[in-house]
Amino acid sequence: MRIVGGWASGLRIEAPPGQGTRPTTERVREAIFNSLRNQVEGARVLDLYAGSGAMALESVSWGAASSVAVEPNRKAQMVIRANIERVNMSEWVRLWPGTAESAVGHFRDKGHQFDLVICDPPWKDGLSATIREGLQDVLAPEAWVVVEHPTGQDFGPLMGTILVKTRRYGDTTISYWTRS
Repeated sequence: MRIVGGWASGLRIEAPPGQGTRPTTERVREAIFNSLRNQVEGARVLDLYAGSGAMALESVSWGAASSVAVEPNRKAQMVIRANIERVNMSEWVRLWPGTAESAVGHFRDKGHQFDLVICDPPWKDGLSATIREGLQDVLAPEAWVVVEHPTGQDFGPLMGTILVKTRRYGDTTISYWTRS
């Protein structure tokens, strides 16, 4: 895998071993960041379900001010830490070693807000009710939420947001939401 755009374009990153992580393909990452180019510049990004950390790293490469990669799996956390060091982004990318739910609760309680939230949950689980309802508490005004999910899945609403568009890439669909 590699970073596909921005100042770190072409730098290699690793994915966690095994079948537990399904990294977003380079093609889909590039399409997401091309479509959000104006929203990424200077943004505070929250990458829930980070896996390899590719989306957090990609966002900083495309101009985000900072990014938090949220990941509960210890093996994946080690890969994310190594990837952050490998592409020299420790100044901008931080690892949150816990669940998406714990991260959203913590950031809500601390009053942190994000301009862009990226969600690529395990496809068999989808987004929990806690995330669907709690995300609105960490979204800055005019924030965007990008959700990767299986094509054909009835995704349902995210509280406090409106669906702007969806794009299909084979068996993957990307839904773009903005703060309502």
